[in-house]
Amino acid sequence: MAAAGAAGAICWWALRGVDRTALARALHETHPGLIALVTLGYTVAFYALDTTGFTLVYRRHLAPHVPIRDVVTIVCGKQLLGLIFPPLTKLIAPVYFHRHWRVGMARTLGATEILTIADAAAVIAFVLAGAALGSTGLSADVVLLGISACPALALLLFWAWLPAARRVFPRIRGSEFLAAFIRSSPAQMTMQLALRLALALAMIAAWWLLLLDSGHRLGPGHLAQFGALFLLATQLPVSVGGFGGPQGVCVLLLTDTWKLLPRSDAVALSLLWSTAYLLSRALISAFFAASMIRLLRSGTGHTTKE
Repeated sequence: MAAAGAAGAICWWALRGVDRTALARALHETHPGLIALVTLGYTVAFYALDTTGFTLVYRRHLAPHVPIRDVVTIVCGKQLLGLIFPPLTKLIAPVYFHRHWRVGMARTLGATEILTIADAAAVIAFVLAGAALGSTGLSADVVLLGISACPALALLLFWAWLPAARRVFPRIRGSEFLAAFIRSSPAQMTMQLALRLALALAMIAAWWLLLLDSGHRLGPGHLAQFGALFLLATQLPVSVGGFGGPQGVCVLLLTDTWKLLPRSDAVALSLLWSTAYLLSRALISAFFAASMIRLLRSGTGHTTKE
């Protein structure tokens, strides 16, 4: 309910003051076919990169012999829940690994957070890269927050990896939730970061095409920051079915902050994106939903050593 309320409030704010005639014109001037193709392409990239990242984590930290088809089924099928409330997707893998591989749910939840850390690092990297490339108008507080997050993230990684830090918070280090993170290596985290950077680049490429088709050009700095923050908005619990966060980011950045698009154009593009993204995710996820349900209901009782 809180997520639905937040998404509704953001959409109301984004649509406030938008002239209906201008919005209808902006919607009419778009090319639905291009939007559908671009959004579908991004969705496929999202599923492919997500599956790769989770496969690496699951096989390294949870069950070395987990079938890739099971990972594909879980990663793709769970996105149906993500259309309702993104955090619900985190519940599927713990149930599967508990029933099939006798892995504790806390351990599985902690393993999935490796990707969350990589996501955060990727967003910070693109926000700072955008500032370095000359993007202006973004609040200095946002850039400062990104800069201050770097040493915090570095300290977290040093605490996990450096032998000298093993005596710092030993009880926390021994928790099941942090087991996978503590065991992760710099090479593994670098691979996860590369995958999340590729996902952000896919989002940036998609919006570069959409904005170019609508007659608007964004510089590299603006594109880097917009793509990263737009991707973040789709994953936070401020969106329902892909609506909410995306509308807020489009209007806040493209219209209010950078003055690059009229409000009606920003709203129109965000609404069309959210609709196409909802349909493409629903289409792909529905194909795996029945298999995912059967997988969760069954239980073979493997052990992680098998």
